[in-house]
Amino acid sequence: MQTMYYKTSSFIQHTGNVVDLEEYRRKAALARESSSLQQDSLARQPQAALWPEEPAFQPVVLSSTPEERRRARRQRRAWTLDACASLAVVLMTLVFALRVML
Repeated sequence: MQTMYYKTSSFIQHTGNVVDLEEYRRKAALARESSSLQQDSLARQPQAALWPEEPAFQPVVLSSTPEERRRARRQRRAWTLDACASLAVVLMTLVFALRVML
């Protein structure tokens, strides 16, 4: 391990870090005023312009055939069996590990 020495000229010198609080407060007040003006202009707009009217009920039409529904059901059953088999493998591994340790 080697110790490295640095010259003080290579360090960052913090100069000019004085913050004018009056200027900061003035900018914050202007930002608040502009924000409140924008909110007022949004509040004056009619509600219909903001949210267009949509029908409350949209019917869903099933366009799948009985064969497609059967295939989808078979796939869901296969995924369920696959998940159960994976959990069983994990459980058997844990039981085996515990028996070896004890």
